[in-house]
Amino acid sequence: MADSETDLAAGPEADFDNKPWASYLKAALGFRNHWYPACFSKEIAEGECLGLELLAERVLFKRIGGRVYAIEDRCAHRGVPFSARPECYSANTVTCWYHGFTYDLRDGKLVAIVTDPESPLIGKVALRTYRVEERQNVVFVFIGDGDPPPLVEDVQPGFLDDDLYIAPDGDRGVVRSNWRLAAENGVDASHIYIHRNSRLLSALGRAVPLASYFVTREDMVVDTPGGPKGVVKGAGRKISVWETEIEGERIAARTMPDEDRAGSKGTDTSLWMPCGLKVDPFPALGITHFEWYVPIDEHSHYYMVTWGKRVSDPVEQERFAHEVDTYWREMVVDRFNDEDVFAREAMERFYSEEDGWNRERLYRPDVVVTEWRKLASKHNRGIQGRGYAGRRAP
Repeated sequence: MADSETDLAAGPEADFDNKPWASYLKAALGFRNHWYPACFSKEIAEGECLGLELLAERVLFKRIGGRVYAIEDRCAHRGVPFSARPECYSANTVTCWYHGFTYDLRDGKLVAIVTDPESPLIGKVALRTYRVEERQNVVFVFIGDGDPPPLVEDVQPGFLDDDLYIAPDGDRGVVRSNWRLAAENGVDASHIYIHRNSRLLSALGRAVPLASYFVTREDMVVDTPGGPKGVVKGAGRKISVWETEIEGERIAARTMPDEDRAGSKGTDTSLWMPCGLKVDPFPALGITHFEWYVPIDEHSHYYMVTWGKRVSDPVEQERFAHEVDTYWREMVVDRFNDEDVFAREAMERFYSEEDGWNRERLYRPDVVVTEWRKLASKHNRGIQGRGYAGRRAP
């Protein structure tokens, strides 16, 4: 790490193209040619459709024979979205509610037109299709072109482990901020300050400092070929701030180390391409927390949260799923992550309207954020742009 903070500062005169994370600054819509979590499996029942906007692309999902398929959510005729009023006259198809153009979800081809059964367009028109994989109660979609890489390269390490049971009742909501602000909030080494009065931490009796940050980059970056790429906040030498003073007033952590009832050993927090966080353990020993920040457009993202636990049999799976549904989901999402959502949305105007990427003044704890920006700039497979939404797949 540099001896001063000036290498992290970005004043008004800074030039995006001269920054070591230049391509990251252009990724308002995310990175192309990556796998993204779209929703949880429970959100698409057999025969049902779900329309989502992902990276400014409108995508329609439908479960057919237990498998989820996805096509462009836009009729080739006049461009209306199927999801506005889904009509399905057969298991494999979706019919446009406007004029009856009907497409096969499995290959995107136009197979019928209700209002013109003999149309010469039938069999000659096709919509973009998307590759889908459903793993660990999560539906992933590949936003990109050509053959996708293995899913394991685009998810947090350990998420796909056979002995890790992922609770089916995850949480997905919309946050009104750019996805990058969410990703950086997740790995921000000193943002624990906003959680200092968290009801979750109080209930657990955990000692949490006002801030913790890392003063070396040692082992912070993970970029193993063929594996996930990310930054690990728990690496390197850490400094914790437990109390300070402002004009004679003492400001201290709510629970000090000698008052820790939970016997906390700390957590390892890491952020992985293209947009996934892992916190282990959290919110309790034996539980791993996973979350994603999936771009919707330049000013909003889906915030997806779920938890995993290593269990040995279906009885333990059911017990853990019940624990998540009746306790942890509310405790974490409503009593902890709500502060993160508040912070992300509070930053949005500065970064979207007030040249925040140029005017921000970063400081020592932000070394994790800047390492993430550099890694994402180096290892992304392309920058998503709005022009892709209407293009035909190759």
